[in-house]
Amino acid sequence: MHRRFPVLVALITGALAADAPAAPAAPSTAESVRQTGPMPSLAPLVKQLRPVVVNINSRFKPRRPRFSQRTPQGRPRMQPPPGEGDDGNDGDQPEGDPQDPMERFFRFFGQPMPDEQERHGLGSGFIIGEGLVLTNNHVVEVQDEQRPGKFRPMDEIKVVTDETAPGGARELSAKVIGNDPKSDIALLKIDGKDVGSLKYATLGDSDAVEVGDYVLAIGEPFGLQATVTAGIISAKERTQFGGPYSDYLQTDASINPGNSGGPLFNMKGEVVGVNAAIISGANTIGFAIPIDVVKQILPQLKEKGKVTRGFLGVQPQAITADMTEQLGLKSTRGALIAEVVKDSPAEQGGLKPGDVVVALNGKPVNDNNQLTRDVGVVPPGTSVKLDVIRDGKEKSFSVKLAPRPDEQETASRGPSEGSGEKDHGDVLGLSVEDLTPQLARRAQVDPSTKGAIISDVTPDSPAAEAGLEPGDVVAEVNKQPVGSAADYHKAVKGLKKGESALLRVKHGQATQYKPVRVK
Repeated sequence: MHRRFPVLVALITGALAADAPAAPAAPSTAESVRQTGPMPSLAPLVKQLRPVVVNINSRFKPRRPRFSQRTPQGRPRMQPPPGEGDDGNDGDQPEGDPQDPMERFFRFFGQPMPDEQERHGLGSGFIIGEGLVLTNNHVVEVQDEQRPGKFRPMDEIKVVTDETAPGGARELSAKVIGNDPKSDIALLKIDGKDVGSLKYATLGDSDAVEVGDYVLAIGEPFGLQATVTAGIISAKERTQFGGPYSDYLQTDASINPGNSGGPLFNMKGEVVGVNAAIISGANTIGFAIPIDVVKQILPQLKEKGKVTRGFLGVQPQAITADMTEQLGLKSTRGALIAEVVKDSPAEQGGLKPGDVVVALNGKPVNDNNQLTRDVGVVPPGTSVKLDVIRDGKEKSFSVKLAPRPDEQETASRGPSEGSGEKDHGDVLGLSVEDLTPQLARRAQVDPSTKGAIISDVTPDSPAAEAGLEPGDVVAEVNKQPVGSAADYHKAVKGLKKGESALLRVKHGQATQYKPVRVK
């Protein structure tokens, strides 16, 4: 009897439980989310922006060769027909050399030369109104294999509108009406019925963008139409890529081949950048040209088809903490003028090497890259006001900019040779000698240059750590002119361990200040 009691109690308890109302079931995850309100979505913004984004397909036709003469080996040697290409043979390039190894490879082994191959471009762009489209220059032009630094336009450019655009997906012919290879921007004009009615993008303010702001990229990566990616601004003022006239926005919004030229939007739907570059192997590091850079050159692209930049005539460099005391500065902000080009606007305006530019037309100049960019967008013939610190004192100069001449490459040089007064090393680790006209030619500096040429640099010395090389010319030490090896010896003779010397050094056509600390 006593053994059956627990069983009876259990049966009674179970019966009572069966008669009781069932407990409500726990809500599903989806129901829980609905109870807290709708989740945020970018879909409304994407629907608004997709119609302004276009796909750009371009084609570079092969330049057909002709057979003109035979080589000593008896094989036909091919030459391009006269007048083909963007401007024909202007005499700057020699005729094909049958002894050139690259030509022998391409010609004699059945491989087409680069200009004989058909090339295709694939990218993105966005409409800005009046049938105009902005994109990257590299989407619609190719580099001229025979003329480094020169570009050739694609022969055919097709712009395909988004399926959500008025009229749906349409293929329209386009032509380049303005381009700027230095900033990698091109302006296209599309032809077709009712192109003026196409929706267009609003250009925003990239200077106002802050690191951490959300952004949206829309483009055609790998030809996949209307691909949308989102992320944040990861960094600003990235200057390691491209030319000197753009400080890129970095973003972790996925950018891939085919996104080039597409827009980077802020959360207001405004374009803040033009997607332009990626780092190979990195999935979340992309770069966009700030839209403020584009807006500065857009009027010239519309009116002239090209960008003419103002020329100041200085070689600016960054300021390091080691230089501030010698230059009489409180911080490293500003652009240090290492060289002033002879007869340039800067020289005529009174600027000198050693001056530190801290503002241009009232706008602060933070570094040498900013000075180059800000001067570059000012049209030639315009007068600018430069605020400068010279010997610790503030001065202002008015300089009228000239048209920018073609940039010249600084050729590489080998160790210098020659006669003159020699030295066998000093506290900085340098051996120098008098700069003769013959050595000046070998160093590729102006024959009238005064200074002491470096003939040797001791390994692991202060000078080696500062990046000085044989062939460099020392023009100043601690802002004192150096006209000979004797002047240099005198200037460094009193340096003690732990002290720094600020050397003004010419490296071919480039000039820089180099701080060197005595060990």
